[in-house]
Amino acid sequence: MALMTVDHPAGTEVFTDERFDVPPVKLAVTAVGEPHPIDRAIDDTGQDVTTTLSKLDGVYLDNFGRGQYQGVTRDHYVEIDLPASMPTDVPLWLIAKGWLHPSDSSVNVAMGQGSGEKPHWLSLEVPDGKGGWRVAKPNLGFPAGRNKICLIDLSGVFPPGTPHRFRLRTNLEIFWDSIEWAQGEPATPMKIQRLSPQVADLHYRGFSLITQANSSSPELPDYDHLSGTSQRWRDLEGFYTRFGDVRELLAHTDDRYVIMNAGDEMSLRFSAPPPPPPGWVRDFVIAGDGWIKDGDYNSVHSQTVLPYPYHARRDYNTTPGRLEDDWVYRHHPKDWLTYQTRYVTPDEFEKELRTAMPARIDSGVRNGTGR
Repeated sequence: MALMTVDHPAGTEVFTDERFDVPPVKLAVTAVGEPHPIDRAIDDTGQDVTTTLSKLDGVYLDNFGRGQYQGVTRDHYVEIDLPASMPTDVPLWLIAKGWLHPSDSSVNVAMGQGSGEKPHWLSLEVPDGKGGWRVAKPNLGFPAGRNKICLIDLSGVFPPGTPHRFRLRTNLEIFWDSIEWAQGEPATPMKIQRLSPQVADLHYRGFSLITQANSSSPELPDYDHLSGTSQRWRDLEGFYTRFGDVRELLAHTDDRYVIMNAGDEMSLRFSAPPPPPPGWVRDFVIAGDGWIKDGDYNSVHSQTVLPYPYHARRDYNTTPGRLEDDWVYRHHPKDWLTYQTRYVTPDEFEKELRTAMPARIDSGVRNGTGR
């Protein structure tokens, strides 16, 4: 885990691509000139949505309705016109900002067992010169969560003499906030510094209050307000990292992990480097490497922390066995003496659940709603 400072000349912008894709998008900082607005945007119902996509204001394009399953809806697109005067013999980038309403393991299993249309990722289509459209860039993935930046290379997409028009197409619930374009500036000088944390403290905090402006907006945590500190979900059983200083575990990409549970917080502090020189500006990028595992009953081995991930592993189908047989434990056994010493079980959660259920059933009977 590190904090990167990216210094670059004023008048340029830098972006990282925050799409989920297979294979993964290139880990890079891309420099561009000043981003420009699109000329026009029309959704697949013929409605002009230029105003919706013209600025980053929390007003999202939501024209596709909702489908049978969370995260997947009907096939839909937004058609974009870029300026006719836009150069095409230079690097070009599309800067699309938005969020994805995701499916989950149970939804994916249900869709896999049904006969309906399967999810298809973003694709970019351009006019085929015959009155139709052709796919110029298939399988572009999707925004990797809430309020993400999708950086799509438009270089060579528009042949000479063709309109600067394209469609972003998918059947996922992707809500766009703004779409811009910019000329790539690969020769831009950049000074990138990677800062290691001076403080990395793992501790328990609880759960931030979640707010949502409307059904088109993502659910966002309000860090300044806690909604509670008690156990909220059935925790995955196993060893987690003890609270306290965890800098050693974050120093390298080496299959040694800070293993966090729901409600945990890791606070990082970095020493600030000298400011950028006159005429330059500074941006920040958080760089991390890790995994997430959920407790969905249709996720593989979702009831335990085991098996631990590691970079050389290609599948997670092996049933968890003894801790002593796990690859990560065998390669870093001392971590279970110094760091991975907090053993968590779902016992308290299950106890509270068993206590609450009879009371709810009894209340239903007394109110005449039980059977």
